[in-house]
Amino acid sequence: IKPTNLSVDQKKELAIAFVKKQIGTFPVPGLGLSVVYKNKPIISQGFGTTKYGDATAAVAPNTLFQIGSYSKTFIALAIGKLVDEKKLDWLDPVKQHLPWFALADEYAEKYTTIGDLLSMNSVFGDHQGDVVWATGVYPTEKGFVQALANFDTTRPLRPGYAYSNLNFEILGQIVQSKTNQSWSEYLASTFWTPLGMTNTVGRPSDARSPERISSGHFFCDTKVIGPFDLLKDSIVTLIPRNDYLAAGSILSTTDDLTKFSQFLLAKGTSSPSIFSSPAIVSAMMTGHTVGSVIPTEYFPFFGLSYTSDGDAVTAGYGFDIVGDVLFGHHYVNKGGDTFAFKTRNGFVPSQGLGVVLLSNAQRSGGHQGNGVRLDLMTSYIAGLFLDIPIDVLDNQFNRALATLDAIPPVPCDDHFFNGKPWDTPGLAIPDATKQVLVGTYAANISTDYYGDIEVFEDGDDLKLQLGIYAERLIATADPSIFIWATDFNAQTKKIAFTGLNTSTTPAFLFADVNFVKCS
Repeated sequence: IKPTNLSVDQKKELAIAFVKKQIGTFPVPGLGLSVVYKNKPIISQGFGTTKYGDATAAVAPNTLFQIGSYSKTFIALAIGKLVDEKKLDWLDPVKQHLPWFALADEYAEKYTTIGDLLSMNSVFGDHQGDVVWATGVYPTEKGFVQALANFDTTRPLRPGYAYSNLNFEILGQIVQSKTNQSWSEYLASTFWTPLGMTNTVGRPSDARSPERISSGHFFCDTKVIGPFDLLKDSIVTLIPRNDYLAAGSILSTTDDLTKFSQFLLAKGTSSPSIFSSPAIVSAMMTGHTVGSVIPTEYFPFFGLSYTSDGDAVTAGYGFDIVGDVLFGHHYVNKGGDTFAFKTRNGFVPSQGLGVVLLSNAQRSGGHQGNGVRLDLMTSYIAGLFLDIPIDVLDNQFNRALATLDAIPPVPCDDHFFNGKPWDTPGLAIPDATKQVLVGTYAANISTDYYGDIEVFEDGDDLKLQLGIYAERLIATADPSIFIWATDFNAQTKKIAFTGLNTSTTPAFLFADVNFVKCS
């Protein structure tokens, strides 16, 4: 491939024009773009609106977006600072620094290391156990980390890659234990304030200027719902009250993340120097566990490429992908998703290049291509600064979208996108069915960890309570299937009960866990 010979200003102009074109092509109300190149800030700019339908609410460089799991990189840095100060080591057992840490697997409890958690190589499976924090079964992060003593793990010690939010919840508690500060307070005093990241916060209610928080949105092809307020609207509640979550509750801006990209690319030793040497960030950007959040066969749909001839794709400490996967360059990234926000980034340390894209909407059904468009945009913009010819970038981008969009689209949710009521006129839950369903339900695995679910009558309504959510069960045409009338994540939640008309004990499946009536 013959490289381009564009100036930095030309690359900047092309990148901005590309983002403007994309925001006019797919229905994301607002985007933020940060580019650092040769370790210098090149772009920090907002596009579109923070509130769908309000053109006056423009996205600015200081607009706050939820960054989701990009929060994990910050937690890894907090651990790294403690390593730098020789207060712990990457390979120390977790229990050495968190004495109350307990697992059902006593061997794993004793030998799981901090590095195992950081590189997604623990006893916890892919997204296992998340429902307890998402629904507020435990009121604090420490509470549900302590509850892991009752979680029945199915993986042995150090079994290989599996993405787990629980890993970083444990790490957040290590930070708190070693610093006598919450992880958010420690990040603010150790990183955000020294780096001038003046708007970055650990949760929405900590924002100094709440009016700068972007609203969240959902889209399905051309349909958009929102704006939704992170401080008020349950539909965009990642965790009850959008409270602290070490695995993913941080909010930041393009201006702040531009400073953060410079810090990472300088490996923490630029002014202000936070680390004593580049070793900490170098360790984070080194592969520690073979595997990644994206199977390598799907890399072309994310603007990446991989050949197995002498190479490997790995996970770093607080990074999803570490490998030579972006146009032959060594590359690291860490994506982030909340219910209504998406963050994508990519770093090529050898070129001093960092690209960050922030979106204030999430795909919820529709064509598949829109689910990875932000990933493809990140790779495209990085390619511009890596002198990849524009026709090569265009072909890669368009081919990936065309392939994905040839897959039949996922139907839009009728209730949220088409306004169809959940209640069907004339259809109600029979009293006899209510009598069968009312009671306490317990998980058939990790019973004490998941806690009880209650089904109870409230006047004429039948309600189901899980964590803080106690909402109606609504009859459907199938007498064994009910809609649980919660709105979080803008998805209609159908619950299928078994044992309604038989001698079998009533039960239902929720979040891949079977709950059985016990009283």
